[in-house]
Amino acid sequence: MSSTVIAPFTSATISVPASSAIAVYGDSIYSVYTATGYTNYPTPIPTLVSNAAGAYTSSAYTAATTVTINAGASRVLYNVGTAPVVFERTNYQGTPGTLNATGTLTGALILGGIVTSSTAAAVTATLDTGAVLEPLCTFAVGDYFEWVAVNTGGSNAFTVTASTGHTITGAGAVAASTSGRFRTYKTATNTFVSVRC
Repeated sequence: MSSTVIAPFTSATISVPASSAIAVYGDSIYSVYTATGYTNYPTPIPTLVSNAAGAYTSSAYTAATTVTINAGASRVLYNVGTAPVVFERTNYQGTPGTLNATGTLTGALILGGIVTSSTAAAVTATLDTGAVLEPLCTFAVGDYFEWVAVNTGGSNAFTVTASTGHTITGAGAVAASTSGRFRTYKTATNTFVSVRC
């Protein structure tokens, strides 16, 4: 999933549904205002909830809430959901994923940046197809992201393999007690290549 971008020195007003939250990130100072409306009440005055640089994540709102974000000198990114995260933020690392048995190396796992495997037995990790990977984020041709496979096992390999619309270039096998870095990039609609770096 890709974050929505607000250009520098502009603003956006977002409707956040009840039980959802908003995650925001900017490299320079930005402001976040909220206004919770209730039936049969006048329009509320927006309340400043954040005026800083870096990451801000609200708690889940109990009622539908209008959020206004005013960007400063740099772009601001945001996501809305029940557990929103701005993955593109500077120096961000999500929770590492795990694949300990042969199966699909999902887009969600590799977009997390780190995939670990204890490889009690040899693991064949088949990359998600290009058609499955395509809608996870907003990718343009040439866009890429990097991820690492960490084999914590003592004797078996973790082998990354291709699928329809998602090829692999270079050695896919990550030996026991080592790691392998990969760069995944889009070459066409529903078509990706993962390169062993």
